[in-house]
Amino acid sequence: MSIKLPEFPSFRELTIEDKPFFDSLLREAQPQISELTFTNLFVWNASEPVQISRLGEAVLVQRKRLRDDKTFLLPPLGKESLARTLETLRTVKLGDNGLPPFYGVTAEQLRQLDNEGLRVEPDRDDWDYVYLTSDLADLPGDKYHPKRNFVTRCLTKYNCRYASVGRLEIEDCLQLQTRWCNLRQCNEVQGLEAENTAIRTACEHYGYLGVFGGAIYVDDKIEAFTLAELLNNETAVIHFEKANPEIEGLYQVINQWFCQKALKTFKFVNREQDLGILGLRKAKESYHPHHMIEKYVAYLIFNPVST
Repeated sequence: MSIKLPEFPSFRELTIEDKPFFDSLLREAQPQISELTFTNLFVWNASEPVQISRLGEAVLVQRKRLRDDKTFLLPPLGKESLARTLETLRTVKLGDNGLPPFYGVTAEQLRQLDNEGLRVEPDRDDWDYVYLTSDLADLPGDKYHPKRNFVTRCLTKYNCRYASVGRLEIEDCLQLQTRWCNLRQCNEVQGLEAENTAIRTACEHYGYLGVFGGAIYVDDKIEAFTLAELLNNETAVIHFEKANPEIEGLYQVINQWFCQKALKTFKFVNREQDLGILGLRKAKESYHPHHMIEKYVAYLIFNPVST
């Protein structure tokens, strides 16, 4: 499927109608970074605006990041590699605004680049945590003993029931999200309010986006849910995970049960980044990732040739 895209350096906004086109691009690309799903781009669009353009055979995705208000280009999609796209950009007249840096460049992509004319910086706060699905499902060995204890305590104290998320459950997920946000005062915290909007957008378009989820009911009241999506042929990416923080061990239960019941066909689970938040980093590290997807920012540091 093809869509109408402006020629770079012009851009237009991403819309829900672009999903089939992006799905075909992403199936071919088999991305590793968590940002490169249509759902991620679309549901965060209100707080991190996404624009798209075409440069030859490459589709360019430009995004403004919420936490620092900086604009970046994601690695190009389509038939052109990042290296070829950079070569082309060296010859394009860009105007006064210059070229945003490329964000989400992987170590593998860096090895294919000629670093002349580039400044490359690691972006540790945005590295993705990737786990073996079997580790999260089974919690094997001594290193997962604390997680198993949390699960046991929760299931001993509470009557928990798992359900796949469908049309009825998605309404319950929204109700839990409202309760969670009231507790955390999302409207007073920019990042939480942006996430709240993203979750509600994902739920509103749940059947169309291709997201799938799981929920936990305690005494028939929803108390946890998680939403995920296919990232590549062997990896699922977890977009959102929410649980009642007053129920000890519930986050550990939803994590384990979702992997057991919904992710068995995937070898890996990408649980996205920690954003440099120390508590979140500690939590993600405590699950012992199999590997990290290292991400870098690449800046062109020369003046392009006018055409």
